[in-house]
Parts: sequence; C-alpha cells; structure tokens
Amino acid sequence: MKQYKTSDKVASVFIDALVVMITVVAVVIVSVFGSFFGLTYHYTSGYDYSLSGSTDELFKEAIDAGKEVTIYFCMSDAELRAHATGSEVYTTALMLEEKYDKFINIEHINIITRQDEDGNLFPLSKYERDENDNVTRIYKTSVIFECGDNYRVITDTYTSAGFAPFFTLDSSLNDTAYNGEEVMAAMISWVTVDPAERKHAYFTKFHGEVADIAFSNLLTCAGYYIHEIDLRKEEVPANADLLVISNPTSDFETSRDGSVRCEMDRLRDYLGGGGNLYVAIDPLVKRLAVLEGLLAEYGIEFDTTTLSSGKTVRNMVKDPSNAITLDGFTLVADYASTDLGGRIAERVGKYSSGGVIVRQVAALKLNAEKNAQPLLVSSSSAVLEAGGSEVSSEGNYALAAYSEKTTENGGSARIFVIPSVYLAVSDSLVAREYSNKDFTYGLFDEFFGADNMPYGCNAVVYDTTTLEGLTMGTAKLYVAIILLVPFSIAVCGTVRIVRRRNR
Repeated sequence: MKQYKTSDKVASVFIDALVVMITVVAVVIVSVFGSFFGLTYHYTSGYDYSLSGSTDELFKEAIDAGKEVTIYFCMSDAELRAHATGSEVYTTALMLEEKYDKFINIEHINIITRQDEDGNLFPLSKYERDENDNVTRIYKTSVIFECGDNYRVITDTYTSAGFAPFFTLDSSLNDTAYNGEEVMAAMISWVTVDPAERKHAYFTKFHGEVADIAFSNLLTCAGYYIHEIDLRKEEVPANADLLVISNPTSDFETSRDGSVRCEMDRLRDYLGGGGNLYVAIDPLVKRLAVLEGLLAEYGIEFDTTTLSSGKTVRNMVKDPSNAITLDGFTLVADYASTDLGGRIAERVGKYSSGGVIVRQVAALKLNAEKNAQPLLVSSSSAVLEAGGSEVSSEGNYALAAYSEKTTENGGSARIFVIPSVYLAVSDSLVAREYSNKDFTYGLFDEFFGADNMPYGCNAVVYDTTTLEGLTMGTAKLYVAIILLVPFSIAVCGTVRIVRRRNR
C-alpha cells in the first residue's frame, strides 16, 4: 500500500509538470503565431480619436478648388462598426466626413456582388489595377480613395487582421499605434494632386538592406510611390525623386579600371543629375569603404578610433544629460543651428514640441568646405566611446548631417546621412512627446523638395511599456529556463514510474 501511494504521488507530480509544460509551450506557440501573422491588435474604444486640426492646411488648396473626395469602404456600416480594427478606421473617416462635409464623402460597396449601396453595378475592375497597370487585389478590408480620375487603394498586405496600413506596426507586425487620421489625410491629399506632381522613392537592395515597415509607410504618407532597385543591373530611373540606402551590411560595387559600369557609376550619375540620397547606416556593422568613400566626396565621414588591437571602429555617442535610458546611448537630439536645421525646427514646432530620439548613433566628421552641415547634434556634455572606452568629451557631436552640391547641369545633389538605423523605426515614430515623424516629414519637405506632408496628425499611441534591459536574447533565455523546470520534473517523474513498474 505504501508503494502504491508513492507511485501515485510520483504520477501526480508528473502529470502536474506535464500540464505546466504543455501550457507554457502553448503560450509560446500562440505568441509566435500572433507575431508572425500580426494577429495581436488592441481594442482601443477608450482612446481619444479626435482630429488634430492639422488637416485644415493640408486640404485647403483642394477645398478652395472645389474638389471632392470619395472614400469607399468594402464593408457595410454594420460590419465596419463590429470589426476590431476597421471600426477605428471607420470612426476617423466619419469624423473627417462630418468636418469636411462638402469635400469628403463616404460610400459602401459590396465587392462580392460588385454593387454600391443603391444596388447599382460598381466598376470594381477599374480599381483592381493601379496607374502603372500593376494588379491590385481588393479585399473586404480594402479602402479606396478617389478624386476625379485619381484613386488610391489601401490594402492590408501585412496581416490577416485587416486595415494594418492605418496602424504603426513593429518588426513583429504587432500594432504600436493607430495612425488613422495621418494615413487618411495623406491619401486624401494624394488623390487631389496632379499625378505628374507625385514623387517616387527607390530603395536599393542586395546589400542586406533592411527598412522598417513604419519607414515605408511614412514615405507613402509623404506622397511617394515606393519601389526597389538593383543598381547592379539597373540605372536609376529618370522619375526617381529619392534614393534610399537603408541599413546595408555589405558594400556597393565599384570598378577598379572603369571598364565595367557598376553600382557606384550609377549612384554618381544619379547624384550628378541632381538626385536626392537618404542614407542610414548601422554604425555597428563593418566598414563600407566604397559607400563611405562616396559620402566623403560630399564632406560626410564617420568619426573613428583605431584601437590598440589595430582595429578601427566608429565612435559611438553617449549623452547622459539628454539620455532616456540608463546606458546613455538612447538620447534626445537637438536641431543644429544651421539654415536647414532652423527651417525644419520652425516647421515641426507648429505641430510637435518634442525632440528627436536617436539610438546607437555614431558621430560624424563634416567638411564645411564641401558644404557638409550638421542637422542633428548631441548636447555639450556628450562623450564618445570606442571599444567600451571614452575617447572624447568635447560634446556637440554631429548625429545627422546633410550636404548639397551644385551639379554640372545646374541642379543640386542632396545627401542626408544618419549613422543609426533607429530614426524612423516604429517605436521612435510613435513615442509620446517626441517628433521623429514630423522631423522626417520636414526633411522630405524642406530638403528633398516634397510637399503636402501630413504634419501633426493625432496618433493613438498604445501603452507599450517595455522592461528596460530585457533584450530578446535574455527573454528567450528566460523562456528556456521556464520550460526547463517542468520538463525536468516530467522527465524525472517518467523515469521513476518506469523504474518502479519494472521492479
């Protein structure tokens, strides 16, 4: 009887441990699937969805011209109000319709029967191709914006939940903020503009480049078409208004003797024709000699230190007085007292009061003779660190810079460089009290020649409190430890049961 009770207790412990392990594994699996498919969305009925009023200036020219915009939803009123994410988008659209009642109208269509609310046939096939004749899939969660012959279809290609383009998503496709007013304002403005005035941005590829989804959406809201380009094979198109090199991990090609046309030839020709170049480089990656050589031609270089080991590393900026994390490497940058810095600060100041957040940023050396100027700077108390040791304490380091050069054809080549990849990622763009988004809009507007930026639109920022210092590596380790405990108990229990039954 005693042996039976002991075995029974062992079996009970084994079963309990097994249940705990299965539960933990299930939670992990659900979390992974939620991140992978973008299923995690907030129910935000308690948040403030009021309009900012910044759309008044954005819409003024179109309203004065007597234009009208129609927003087509592919769901009925009842379906939209019951939809987890669509209800938020619909709420904002209704507010815009009420505020601009003669300028904005909302209609509902049935994409199954291809009919409008009155039962009339709706020409849906017209919207299933864009102006470049590319196929555009339309779903129930798609939203169509139209003004005259101009239209734009917004479709969720990221998640299965729908309406993702109206939200800011992190790298795991979880929402961090609702940007309905901003996206709608941008699309409404977009369809009221002459197609010939729209901008095109090209992202380079095949160098390990990574661009945050939020940055691509930011460019879309700024009125740019988004394209990719392989400079190994393609010339930069004549319609390119902006070329983006975002976080490359390998260098660009160059020809030693000039006999073969290469990437650098195409880059130089683009800039020589008066092109615009946006460059974000991770300062922790290896040196990109060819690309950095091109930037040096425009007076922008990394500030570096050669360690005792002989390795040359980029100097990282640490600013305790302006830091928002304990390590000092996430900081609030100041606008430089340059002409461009002053113009952007003045424009952004109409809508935002916060500074610009930068993380893991290196210092830049600028050659004023080549017209290189700072745009964002650290405080006077900032220091530089290289290889974990302090190498400078002069402060006021250049954190982002620009250079403009007159070309042979009388145009202007413009380059913006930031030695960090965190200026336009989702958590920086939606952080409360900071103005990374409007700063970036100001850069497009004041430096790269775009216009009609949706400045200052309200965003519903969710409470995304994170545990400081808990990296993803640490989190994975904690999960492994948590799983190890019930797993070990389950294994030991199984061994004991088997041994007792084999006696």
